[in-house]
Amino acid sequence: MNNLNLMQFMKYNKVIVKPGKRDDVTEAILEFFKVVQTKDTKMKGFIVMNSLEDHSECIVLTFWETKKDMDEFYQKDNRLLSDLVEKLKPSFEIMPERKSYQVSDFKI
Repeated sequence: MNNLNLMQFMKYNKVIVKPGKRDDVTEAILEFFKVVQTKDTKMKGFIVMNSLEDHSECIVLTFWETKKDMDEFYQKDNRLLSDLVEKLKPSFEIMPERKSYQVSDFKI
């Protein structure tokens, strides 16, 4: 089975946190995804990565079958997502940067 059929779009989220806050932010993000997985969000998967070089940086990738599903999840009126951002805002050095991508190939 070709994984590319299930994950054709990706949202890149770069989070820069204040010193000493990354572990707390990472824990909150992982808890958020536990809740997301119980909802009908159509998200196909995610990756949460903490930089080994920069202890203030966390990268979150989410994977989607359609651009429409991805765009719907990242709308401002998504209460689940906006509640997470509000909760973590005091820990952010700057607000998260988000970019959308179309996946050319994906293998594990």
